[in-house]
Amino acid sequence: MMKWKLSFRRARIAALSLTLAAGLIGAAGSATDVAAAEKGTTQPYEALFEGDRIIDVKVTIAEEDWDSILESPLDKDYKSVSVEVDGNKLDNVGFSTKGNLTLKAVASMTDSDRYSFRLKFDKYDKKQTLLGLDKMVLNNNYSDPSYLREYLHYEALRAIGEDAPLTVFVNLYVNGKLYGFYTGVEAVDDSYLARNYGEDYKDGVLYDTDEKSYLQYEESGEYKTITNDMGTDENKAALQKFIRVLNDMPDGEKGSIESVLDVDSALKYIAANAVLGNYDSYNGDKGHNYMLYGDANGKFTVVPWDMNMSFNGYSGGGRNVSSGANGTVNTNALTASVDVPVLGIAMESVPMINNLLKVPEYKTRYREYVGQLVDYMEGIGDRIGGLADLIRPYVNADPTKFYTMEQFEANVAYSSSEQANAEGTGGPSGNAGAPGGEPPAGMEPPEGTMTPEGARPEGMQPPEGMTRPEGNANAGQDQAPGRGQGMGMGMGTMAAGSLKTFALNRLANLQAQLGLPVTALPSGSASGNEQPSTGGAAIGSSGKGIQVTLDGRTLSFADQQPVSRNGSVFVPASVILEALGAEVSWNKADRSVTATKAGMTVKLTIGSKNATVNGKAVTLSAPVTASGNRTMVPVRFLAESLQLNVEWKPNLSTVTITNP
Repeated sequence: MMKWKLSFRRARIAALSLTLAAGLIGAAGSATDVAAAEKGTTQPYEALFEGDRIIDVKVTIAEEDWDSILESPLDKDYKSVSVEVDGNKLDNVGFSTKGNLTLKAVASMTDSDRYSFRLKFDKYDKKQTLLGLDKMVLNNNYSDPSYLREYLHYEALRAIGEDAPLTVFVNLYVNGKLYGFYTGVEAVDDSYLARNYGEDYKDGVLYDTDEKSYLQYEESGEYKTITNDMGTDENKAALQKFIRVLNDMPDGEKGSIESVLDVDSALKYIAANAVLGNYDSYNGDKGHNYMLYGDANGKFTVVPWDMNMSFNGYSGGGRNVSSGANGTVNTNALTASVDVPVLGIAMESVPMINNLLKVPEYKTRYREYVGQLVDYMEGIGDRIGGLADLIRPYVNADPTKFYTMEQFEANVAYSSSEQANAEGTGGPSGNAGAPGGEPPAGMEPPEGTMTPEGARPEGMQPPEGMTRPEGNANAGQDQAPGRGQGMGMGMGTMAAGSLKTFALNRLANLQAQLGLPVTALPSGSASGNEQPSTGGAAIGSSGKGIQVTLDGRTLSFADQQPVSRNGSVFVPASVILEALGAEVSWNKADRSVTATKAGMTVKLTIGSKNATVNGKAVTLSAPVTASGNRTMVPVRFLAESLQLNVEWKPNLSTVTITNP
């Protein structure tokens, strides 16, 4: 029987002072997000994206085809290859470069061929898939020294129930040699649509967006920046109707918008961009990086895409922008108001934000999603640290990485000096790409994320002697990993400073905006292991972290250690539930999870503050939410509901759970 990996976060009972968070995780395929489970179909390939994993993708390609790709990367021509993905072997698979501005930027480099790639498993054989997956992309993390921005943003979207692509870390091999450490992303294609919307997806249409896809009404109805990617929409009739209805919404009223738009999909997308500082999106001046899927009835859903510049990775916009009619304009991602979730563009220019948020009901729902994302962000320090520990050896071994290991470490560590510099230079004239001001010296390209024609910005040239030897299209492959401080083949564009510095300061800013207790920031400059006192890994007096015992046996946590936040201890509950032998079931119809042991039954529902214990209602202080790869619930509540004893021993930094 399939188990579902869910995530319950911060569902706490007000009367309890000690809470332990827990994840209910399952077997292969459990990475499916809750929203998808409601209306889509389970796919075997979901097992590839199970948990926080590094998988191998091994591509075997004819030398002449590989040379052709490297010589003409902008053509994005598919070549037939054999591929092995996490041990699954397929022949006659389509393989090509992918991207737009980033592709041009890497193509312009004289010392790097680190492109992003596409694997289309059904390119030449329409019946062939990889465990049901028809297309996968391998992203090169061009603008992200942490390798984590895209991974975390998609995770946060799934945490609040948004339909979003699955992700996994990938070691890419080409003809037997390690080519690079990539982020693997489930492409928005047939298999994605079937997983999220069911087999009837074929009756719908999918649109992709280029820059300036603001969804403003156009008399011509051409909407040239919005291009058909799949399915048929005769003369863009359904798209035209959607945009017309959106723009015709009466001021502060719904009008007919719910007949043409899944409003919640838009609100979640908008909220995540605002909370996580992702303005290379519809929320920013570029107006792109989303898709629109319209079903057979012409009702569109917003599909998130391309999050590599999230967490303040995009420095464009935010300068000299008119405030518009509402009189408010955000100038940097750190302090951006959640009530004005745009940067570098006026609200009136983006009707899918402006018109929806004028409706009181939608504004309330949007703020609820913001609150759920803030819940997710309360564990972001530890999450970044844990993932950084996981991928660090693979980043170090990456022969083609764009950034040094020093830059990777700086991106996953908190720096109070960087924040102090940002605070000293912030304000309306500050750089929107840094947390409140300018990024560290030598880390900002001129105006915007890209330099002209994708050239490498000043101050980011690799050290002398680090360029690719002439005629060698794959320099660095025969070098020891980490050569030259891991510079590899050229540099990407890093517009902002530390991922962790921005994330923790953004959390504090959002908590202040929402009137919540503000999580204390770390003091001093973090070395990579330092965590916020209320948001990081909990370290006890022994220096070994918080221990959890069950009937005297110390439990082992493989991928997520216990953490302390705001005076509470959070721990993955899958370990506890498996040790207890509790039976766990998932009801996709009402998005609820039920745990049963010794005649006691506990039921919790995603998005609800209401739980039941043997049918008796109990009110939690915050709604249960999906969060990353875990379902987070208060374990004290869960354990005591199952008639277990829970005790905190501060002198030993130990939580004990015992059968009475």
